[in-house]
Amino acid sequence: MQAVRYRPEIDGLRAVAVLSVIIFHLNNRWLPGGFLGVDIFFVISGFLITNIILSEIQNGSFSFRDFYTRRIKRIYPAFIAAVSLASVIASQIFLYEDFNQMRKTIELSTVFLSNIYLGFRLGYFDLSADENPVLHIWSLAVEEQYYLLYPLLLIFCYKKTKSLRVLRNISIILFLILTASSFLPAGFYTDILNQPNTYYLSTLRFPELLVGSLLAVYGQTQNGRRQTENGKRQLLSLLCCGALLVCLFVIDKHDPFIPGITLLLPCLLTALLIRSMQYGTLPTRILSASPIVFVGKISYSLYLYHWIFIAFAHYITGDKQLGLPAVSAVAALTAGFSLLSYYLIEQPLRKRKMTFKKAFFCLYLAPSLILVGYNLYSRGILKQEHLRPLPGAPLAAENNFPETVLILGDSHAGHLRGFLDYVGSREGWKAKILSLDPECLVWVDAKLADNPLCRKYRDEVEKAEAVFIAQFYDLRMGGQPVPRFEAQSFLIPGFKARFRETVKRIAAVKPVYVFANNTSISRSPLREEKLKRFAINQYLRPIRAMGDIGKSNQAVFDLVKDIPNVHWVDAQKYLPKNTVEIHGRYLYGDQDHLTYFGSYYMGREFHKHERLLKHSRGGALQ
Repeated sequence: MQAVRYRPEIDGLRAVAVLSVIIFHLNNRWLPGGFLGVDIFFVISGFLITNIILSEIQNGSFSFRDFYTRRIKRIYPAFIAAVSLASVIASQIFLYEDFNQMRKTIELSTVFLSNIYLGFRLGYFDLSADENPVLHIWSLAVEEQYYLLYPLLLIFCYKKTKSLRVLRNISIILFLILTASSFLPAGFYTDILNQPNTYYLSTLRFPELLVGSLLAVYGQTQNGRRQTENGKRQLLSLLCCGALLVCLFVIDKHDPFIPGITLLLPCLLTALLIRSMQYGTLPTRILSASPIVFVGKISYSLYLYHWIFIAFAHYITGDKQLGLPAVSAVAALTAGFSLLSYYLIEQPLRKRKMTFKKAFFCLYLAPSLILVGYNLYSRGILKQEHLRPLPGAPLAAENNFPETVLILGDSHAGHLRGFLDYVGSREGWKAKILSLDPECLVWVDAKLADNPLCRKYRDEVEKAEAVFIAQFYDLRMGGQPVPRFEAQSFLIPGFKARFRETVKRIAAVKPVYVFANNTSISRSPLREEKLKRFAINQYLRPIRAMGDIGKSNQAVFDLVKDIPNVHWVDAQKYLPKNTVEIHGRYLYGDQDHLTYFGSYYMGREFHKHERLLKHSRGGALQ
């Protein structure tokens, strides 16, 4: 049995993968398919690790203790250093809710479950994907889950059969079973399985690692056999290399089969490229060049640090696309910290001999507990700041009237609390806020009509004398920019027609008041307040309005203007146009929600000029 030899061209391929990911994260328009670098990493990892395991199994030297000791030394120290840096920075500049979201991701990452947590999270107030500095560690969780399971299969099958061919066939069967799920579009997981973020799903990622593992098993079954002619190897290598580059430029992240069958093409191309390069081809020589190999050697640290700094840049600036100064700063910080990590952490610990117990306690358990403890402590400090009353904030207007009005919607209904408190106390009514699940924001089709939760909401509507509706319409149908997150994730198919029909049905039996949206702004003022501690805010552009709110609201108004018994409420016009604060108090809590003060102020100004509610007796919905 031959020892696994070092192949510099694979480090070169790692360099291509990590640089693709970094370019994509800096600006996805520069390299639309750059996210495929993660999938290339998965194939390389599956190939190399399986090769090592198979070699040790066949010569009788494999030990789970040794294997996981190597994994801990290779993965965890650099990981814990990078995540600790992210925690320290975030504890100083993040708001409480944002830090808490990041903290949960980190805690689950210490037990390699962060991808599962992220897969089931798509909360409206969750930290934006672009601003979560530890979002990218989901891929490490997928890998470690795979390496907890696949080595067991290798050991069991080889001990039972002593045949690599049987092992190969079993791996192929497993690959085909898992690949079958890749033919399901993302909509199946969101609509049927209620998993909004399929991108992180392990079962859709394991086939990519299995491609690399199958290549390793196949390669070991071919040892000693006559190899393909050099000309054919050259041609195959060039074709695979060219096709893989094309994938990086043409595959789009919004493909409905991503993750899924679409990603298998670049994975298979990567495997064929690895296979064809092993005997020396033009791509082998190019990827074996010293500078490229060096980038590949530090690729793990580059991957860990690049996203941390990109996410913080997004959080600080509020920009979806970073400008040249931010890109330059990110590049310099990533390079510097990656080199420090490689020379001070990765290399020394990889060479140091350790028992499993020592590695587990000193490199995994103790650092994890310290990190989790620090984050819990920081959360407590930030929570105290979060709960501390803001100077000058108005007290809730006293309102002892019965709840005769219902306001429906998402968090853009909830942030009207100050407005409703003030206006209701002056007009003699009180509103009950009912925050709806996204799928119940419109309920005109049979599927949603049968939803127990949607039926419960309908029952509440029937009890009310009047219904207010306030939503972040742009998030549901597209419109003005939504700075905090990818709006595609929240779009509701056919929203305009379904929203109109929902309003029409309610208005047939009781008055409906549809509220206009307020303007989104480029950056959270509360975040700006935190940044003032470090004088970072002086380097940022002033907070500005995003999009054309007049055009956006006109689109909603046009949907309902001809429906009898529907009233349009444009209270947002009473907010100041060129400032986000009044009397030293912020009007906005983030990029699109009003603070209680902002909502209260809007209600006070509205009441000076208009009356809102005209009472009417309600009826039953049809």
